[in-house]
Amino acid sequence: MKKYIAVDLGASNGRVIVGNLEGFEVTNRFPTWNIRLGDSVFWDILAIFNEIKKGIKEAVKLYPDEIVSIGIDTWGVDYGLLDKNGDLIGNPYMYRDSRTDTAMDEVFKVVPKREVYDRTGIQFAQFNTLYQLWAMKRDSPEVLAAAKHYLSVPDLLNYWLTGVMKNEYTHASTTQLMNPNTGKWDTELMGKLGIPSDIFEEIVPSGSVVGTLSPHIADELNASESIKVVAVGAHDTASAVAAVPVEAGKENLFLSSGTWSLLGVESDDPVINDKTFGYDLTNEGTVTGTTRLLKNIMGMWILQESKRYWDENVKKYTWDELSDMARANGPVEWHLNPNDQSFFAPSSIDDPMPERIAKYCVKNGWKAPESLGEFVRGIFQGLAETYASTIEALEDITSKKYDELYIVGGGCRDVLLCQLTAEISGRTVLAGPGEATALGNIMIQILASGEISTIQEGRDLLRKTQDIARYEPKPVN
Repeated sequence: MKKYIAVDLGASNGRVIVGNLEGFEVTNRFPTWNIRLGDSVFWDILAIFNEIKKGIKEAVKLYPDEIVSIGIDTWGVDYGLLDKNGDLIGNPYMYRDSRTDTAMDEVFKVVPKREVYDRTGIQFAQFNTLYQLWAMKRDSPEVLAAAKHYLSVPDLLNYWLTGVMKNEYTHASTTQLMNPNTGKWDTELMGKLGIPSDIFEEIVPSGSVVGTLSPHIADELNASESIKVVAVGAHDTASAVAAVPVEAGKENLFLSSGTWSLLGVESDDPVINDKTFGYDLTNEGTVTGTTRLLKNIMGMWILQESKRYWDENVKKYTWDELSDMARANGPVEWHLNPNDQSFFAPSSIDDPMPERIAKYCVKNGWKAPESLGEFVRGIFQGLAETYASTIEALEDITSKKYDELYIVGGGCRDVLLCQLTAEISGRTVLAGPGEATALGNIMIQILASGEISTIQEGRDLLRKTQDIARYEPKPVN
């Protein structure tokens, strides 16, 4: 049976898996290291690439004659710059680096905010590639001047495997530098901002074969040079949404739930108007070339950072234990906005996430939470309330009523969060698959190989093979 290798990198960890839509196994799991140097935060991209190679080598060892291709997906917006020789110029910045704190306001003094939105259709966030490159032009113009090539993080990793430079469509769509109507880089916008447009490579559709393994890589990994590298949905949310097991022709809401929560609908065309601008919704690419009209919400990040603090300073609790505490606590009276800027930066010993939540509550006139159960319940309630308001915004924009919400990704495994989402939104929640990103990655590779002919064919197969939990909108204790 044919096997496919999916490299799935998240903001905290990555893994290499091998298999197909009927099952897969992990061949390497590792942290996606980010390192603080002075006031800056970088990805340790060489260490990450080394772990990717280890995982691929193990997959080839397990299935020496069955591997068809490799696909890589990662978080959005981050990138590497290369010089005239194709060598990386420094480690890529992490999107939470503080150099972009003032970048949006600076950009809007040159190009008005509404014009940026009309050109790109992208939700405003300080970490978007547009503001990262602006900050580089402002702070390190000599570095930007030396750059001859721009590659997103997954495109960079593909290049190191194949020697071929391409920019994949779904990841390019997250940058706020691509025109969603043309699917091409907005060179006019770059010109207005002094960002060199000649460093950007051709944007290729999801499912394109980038190339085959370079001879030296194939030799190092004991792999065949015939193994292809496919530009899957290089933005992890695009791969996850590809694996949403919706029935053909049915209107649906999707929520990719992980460090970030991305809630939206699939649209044939970009939707860029006064309403989407007012709601600050984003138009990102799907693996089929259509649009994911969605809202970026700061997801499980707040709880992840709180847990990290509790693990180090209170006691190590499992995720299930924290969820049980939240259920036992019952509803809270305060309302957390997960997109509040105070929750964006990583937690630290001097500025821990739970303390930020307490300060947020006091600032807004509520009593600061005390128990861990109250903190967790409040985070879950805040997420569910934000999901509900986002659904209402999407219904207002599309003039459609959505009765079901598909939740995929790691967050779909938390029963309480799914129940609260169903109750507060008043929609039926269908939760699963939890491994949507990896499955979507593999699905695009299978589609590229010709083994299936449409995304819907893959979704139909997933609906038969994956466990999907159902939550009705009833009160939660």
